[in-house]
Amino acid sequence: MSNTSDAGVTSASMEETGNFILHSNSNHSAWQSFEHPSDTLLPNQPLTVSLELTSVPKSPSQGGYYSLKMLQQPTSLSLALTYNLPETYDAAPEAYANYSYWPGPDISNVTGDVVAVLDGAGSFGIVYGESSNGAVYVYKNDGDYNGLGLASSQSSTRLSVLRRLILETNGNLRLYRWDNDVNGSRQWVPEWAAVSNPCEIAGICGNGVCNLDRSKTIASCSCLPGTSKAGGDNFCSDNSSSIGRCDSRNANQTSEFKIAAVQQTNYYFSDFSVIANYSDIPTVSRCGDACLSACECVASVYGLDDENPYCWILRSLDFGGYEDPGSTLFVKVRANESMTPGANKSGSDNGDTKGKVLVVPIVLSMTFLVVLLCLLLYHNVHKKRSLKRAMESSPILHGAPIHFTYRDLLVRTCNFSQLLGTGGFGSVYKGSLGDGTLVAVKKLDKVLPHGEKEFITEVNTIGSMHHMNLVRLCGYCSEGSHRLLVYEFLKNGSLDKWIFPSYSFRDRLLDWSTRFDIAIATAQGIAYFHEQCRNRIIHCDIKPENILLDENFCPKVSDFGLAKFMGREHSHVVTMVRGTRGYLAPEWISNRPITVKADVYSFGMLLLEIVGGRRNLDMSFDAEDFFYPGWAFKVSKSSFLPQPHLH
Repeated sequence: MSNTSDAGVTSASMEETGNFILHSNSNHSAWQSFEHPSDTLLPNQPLTVSLELTSVPKSPSQGGYYSLKMLQQPTSLSLALTYNLPETYDAAPEAYANYSYWPGPDISNVTGDVVAVLDGAGSFGIVYGESSNGAVYVYKNDGDYNGLGLASSQSSTRLSVLRRLILETNGNLRLYRWDNDVNGSRQWVPEWAAVSNPCEIAGICGNGVCNLDRSKTIASCSCLPGTSKAGGDNFCSDNSSSIGRCDSRNANQTSEFKIAAVQQTNYYFSDFSVIANYSDIPTVSRCGDACLSACECVASVYGLDDENPYCWILRSLDFGGYEDPGSTLFVKVRANESMTPGANKSGSDNGDTKGKVLVVPIVLSMTFLVVLLCLLLYHNVHKKRSLKRAMESSPILHGAPIHFTYRDLLVRTCNFSQLLGTGGFGSVYKGSLGDGTLVAVKKLDKVLPHGEKEFITEVNTIGSMHHMNLVRLCGYCSEGSHRLLVYEFLKNGSLDKWIFPSYSFRDRLLDWSTRFDIAIATAQGIAYFHEQCRNRIIHCDIKPENILLDENFCPKVSDFGLAKFMGREHSHVVTMVRGTRGYLAPEWISNRPITVKADVYSFGMLLLEIVGGRRNLDMSFDAEDFFYPGWAFKVSKSSFLPQPHLH
């Protein structure tokens, strides 16, 4: 409802943008649909901090709904998808009533409005600043050349391609394009989705568990012990509402309840749901016992974080679970309740008798299977260890990076005795593998405390990037506090030794043709991890020392992706200063969000050095000429342009 009965509305209009506007007597806008979004965002429709998209609940039994909105963080704003519990939870704190399962980019240290917008070319992102001149992409369409900064200022013009961004009932944010010819028919065609794995969406199964099929695209739901499916949909609801509600009468009556284990299952929960987190639980079963003895507990989750056990004690199960081979979920149910998820209470004395008769053969059969599985597991582990030792002593294979132990790298680098160089991310040492293959081993310094799982995930991302102008990642080490990367060894070292005159290398400066080829190939390598990778990477430290040359003087960019380990939270926004003086883009100084353009600026400085043969900051010159770009600009104004001395 527009609620404009007293606004003196005299006319209405439907704009080409899809904005429906009610006009008052003074021809001013009394109400417009763009300021009251539902579940759809149209091109050039601003989604401000005070607005949100909300989905329609799948069924009355579900009650919960999804929203897309700006979340206020302590020092920033972030665009996020959240699952909101039904209205019956309105009296609860906001942190308990919703759960954010898809975080978009963070926006911090900016002035002016912050607005999410879908532009006319099909790109979705956030614009900010006094003149909306700052932009961060969430999704960029290949055909978008104007940028998000123009989207919010465009007028009511007819678009050549119709698009809409919808927050669907299943909690996914999806972009659709209208296609006039799809197998002879006209229909909406999906172009992009925020979440690729449906089980990463909280509440998709109510408080049940989401399971993926073999294709990893279709989800099914299973209910937890003590719950059942409500109505004819997949939504699971609680049957035992009194569990976890303590008073003086049932505080210690643990005999009324028992624990049901749900193997290979983890759970989404808010901070408000946490009663305690124990890191000293020695076994899996003890985590279930901890919940059984806690009056408020309804469930507990056991798992490993970097080989360290954890046990979360929870007071509520609201946001749903998902498959996780390394975790176990323990659910508290009534002692007389079925352990089978979703089962109804039924039976008779005759049924109980039959059940007791079946217990003995079932227990014997399970014991035999457990013993058999233990033998198979021992055989499998022994075989994997033998295979691992064989791989570590064999030549490097193409594909995923090889895992090395810290002791292996100590031996293969002669205790890190041969230093090749140092940089912003750490020191590099020369090493040799068992077959004689030379490698360069980088020890990362001041690395953020990532867990081993997160570190290996990033290493695999870098290792999957293959381009002739990028240094190949051969292996890695993640052991305790040690984080090391093993790269291919390049014979001719870094570019700075070949373009800057020095006493050691004065007779082997590169000719013009080689310099030109190096500049072009380096640009191709940078463009690859900027635009052609699924996960966009900002290098943050483009300089001659990070351009390595092989025996044929083919350049290869090194250290790409390492900014992720050093404090970067998003591939398109960097908030901590990283890089080398002289190559830092102005954005670093102005404390503005960093994009791939910062690397372009650094490459420009590198290009000047390749052409001129001198450092961009050289303190051996006087105060007027020590900054090379300034000196080059001054010289370019004169009729004489000095040439570098090339061999």
